[in-house]
Amino acid sequence: MTIINRLTAISAGAILMLAISLPLATATPAAAAPRSGPSPFCLMPGSSNGPGGAPEACGYYDYRTCLQAAADQNANCVPNSDFRGVLPWRPDMAWH
Repeated sequence: MTIINRLTAISAGAILMLAISLPLATATPAAAAPRSGPSPFCLMPGSSNGPGGAPEACGYYDYRTCLQAAADQNANCVPNSDFRGVLPWRPDMAWH
């Protein structure tokens, strides 16, 4: 095999791998898919009126994601009072 043929084969292989992997990389994960019903967790930000003085920001289906957002925004992650069902977490989940 000549150098030109080898480079062409390597380039074709790289383009093929890119063509196969690109749709997989841009696919939306199932965890990020929209869900119906109220989310189990909300952020409760502090305000000048004290805790709970600002409206809760709900929309967190994963406890760890809620905790990370709470840390980023100086808020607390709390159970959503509108959520009907079993909360998908245990107290030790935040530490793993």
